[in-house]
Amino acid sequence: MKISSTFAILSSTQAVSLKPWRVAHNKISSSKMSNDKTHAKALLEQEKLMAEEEDLTLIMNWSGVTPAYSERKTLRKLPERCGGCWLTNDRTVEKTAHSIIFDNTRHFSNMEDVPDRENRNLDQYWVFFAREAASKNAHAGAEKMEGAWDSQFNLTSSYRHDSDVHRPYGDYNSALQDARYTYNKAKDVWQERITGDALLKVIQRLKRPVGENHTAWMVSNCESTRGAVVRKEFTDRLVKHGLKLDGYGECYDNVMVRTPWDKQHYDTDTFGTFTKYKFYLAFENSMHCNDYMSEKFWRNSLTQFMVPIVYGPHPDDVKRMAPPHSYIHVEDYDSPHALTKYLDYLDRNMTAYMEYHEWRRAPADVYLDNASKNTERMYCGVCKEVVKRKNLGYPKKIIPSVASWWWMNVHDDECTSGQELPQWLIDTPVVTLENMYDELKELSFNGNGSPKR
Repeated sequence: MKISSTFAILSSTQAVSLKPWRVAHNKISSSKMSNDKTHAKALLEQEKLMAEEEDLTLIMNWSGVTPAYSERKTLRKLPERCGGCWLTNDRTVEKTAHSIIFDNTRHFSNMEDVPDRENRNLDQYWVFFAREAASKNAHAGAEKMEGAWDSQFNLTSSYRHDSDVHRPYGDYNSALQDARYTYNKAKDVWQERITGDALLKVIQRLKRPVGENHTAWMVSNCESTRGAVVRKEFTDRLVKHGLKLDGYGECYDNVMVRTPWDKQHYDTDTFGTFTKYKFYLAFENSMHCNDYMSEKFWRNSLTQFMVPIVYGPHPDDVKRMAPPHSYIHVEDYDSPHALTKYLDYLDRNMTAYMEYHEWRRAPADVYLDNASKNTERMYCGVCKEVVKRKNLGYPKKIIPSVASWWWMNVHDDECTSGQELPQWLIDTPVVTLENMYDELKELSFNGNGSPKR
């Protein structure tokens, strides 16, 4: 289905203030803060433990303060399987930390709040950490990256598979863990809770009868960004052509007080609100941004035993990342009418519908971390990478332009469509993983694994 023309005709809209549900969420987060004395005591204990280490590795999260914790210093040790690094937001270690992580979503909004670039520790690895889609604030972000700051980063971490530290929103193995396993924290292992055959019987039993609304979508952003407007208009076209949809969220004046995305039904006999539906609109507000498949696909759809209807991610990325035959991609259909007719066919034919759940029978790797803890996985990955490089004598890695890698090394121009990228970025040679300079690749090794220059 051709959708690029729809994206091209819409202009950007202004962001709106925080939505009521997010304000309430922030209040709840603040209320969960431990008191100052408890925090100070725990911090002191961690500082004593760190002082006892002779050869520690220290990582600083430059953006690791939220409004609720803006006055608080944090310090904790990552698991030994990650490298045992210490993680802090204490900016007094700016010159001595082995690595500094920069959350691009936050530092783009305040480019004056950055470390001393001219006098930086040259053995320090600066990590460009991208949480959001590359389409978000592409114009403003790229303008702020112009100049020397653009070439200061040594490592990348994002949902893109060509990052140094991959931080996806989900993955095939995590989807299997979520479907049939329960995490045993004491043993640090995932244990099978239900067999594949039994799970498929449960899923079939949960679904609504034929003819009832079979598709769900929860959305509260339908006008604050260009991409949000586009996906809502496309959804309206599907409904016009007969999509049997139940809408939730502010866009449908049907706000749910309690989140439907909890994992309660993995540990009890109760099931989530949306598991009765057969399909979920996993519609992104970004188009063809490399590897961008957010929680809408993984948590909102697969985890709730629904088949995601995908809109936004590039078909090649979805094919590579998703469980086999687990989704329906909008771009595989000639028209909204053709898509809605196919969904109605699956609604009537349970055998054909259940084929989209066959992947759930496969065994999961029970020792891998689950992607739902993707930020912890990111910290773990950064720690491993920094410890490796530290032990090899701090081999240099140079990214000539992280902005070029992020915004220009893409499938097509759909990801940033509607946003005017600055000329300096357009004129910059496209940076890829292959043409970054990495001294680590030039090291040869002795038989004992130590580097030989």
